[in-house]
Amino acid sequence: MWKLVTGMVLSLLPRRWRTSIPEQAIPWVSAAVLSGILETILAVAGLTYWYSHSVTTWAADALDSALRNGPGAEYDPHLLGLSAFVLWSIHPLTWLLASFLVEGLVRIVAAISIEQILPLWILASVDWFYGKVTRRPRERGMADQPGGREHLRSFLGTAKLAAKTVRLRELADELGESEDSGESVLEIRSSRQKAEWIPPRVVRVDDLYYRLGSVCEGRRPRPFVYRLRRLAGGVPGRNVILYHSPLVGRDAHGQERPESS
Repeated sequence: MWKLVTGMVLSLLPRRWRTSIPEQAIPWVSAAVLSGILETILAVAGLTYWYSHSVTTWAADALDSALRNGPGAEYDPHLLGLSAFVLWSIHPLTWLLASFLVEGLVRIVAAISIEQILPLWILASVDWFYGKVTRRPRERGMADQPGGREHLRSFLGTAKLAAKTVRLRELADELGESEDSGESVLEIRSSRQKAEWIPPRVVRVDDLYYRLGSVCEGRRPRPFVYRLRRLAGGVPGRNVILYHSPLVGRDAHGQERPESS
């Protein structure tokens, strides 16, 4: 329970701020979904209260101003209400609350469909601005946000992947081994995106170490294809991704092979 509550808070942070937390320590997907739901509910409640308070107040002030012109002043209550609604629609606070509403929905869809943990846009903007001011170098293997264009491309890519996998049921990964220029290459086909799998991260598959070379789109129902090259020796460290292959995989010749013990 406490891990889930802690994860709901930590999932709001940019990934750079939570790299020291082991991936297995927090149920990130469940925490991100609940965090997105809570953000959406709070945004709807905020919009409802803000609408009720502002529109009622502005319409009452406009009506009072019209009545002060004299007993014979003509006014249209519908027009006053419409004017108050227009003012509410263009108010900065309305746009801010609406951004949280949209963001909460996007975070829910991203977490469920592609297991992508998206932070609050305000915190992500602070992190990006701080990196620009301090000329902070990119971290190897991290999905940093160096510019607005790349951030937009990343967001559109996430939305595209979310739409691509929203109706796909989760399946076990398919593994295939082959050789390329004398090197052993492992290809993993998955029905879900692996959020932390960003080239050139090192992945430990059972007892073997690989370097992630590329990520490309495949065919449904496993549209995510990860190509990894075998490393000669182990490279233990906290940045190594731990991956356990399915109980039964396939080798380069299509024969079944049991999981490594």
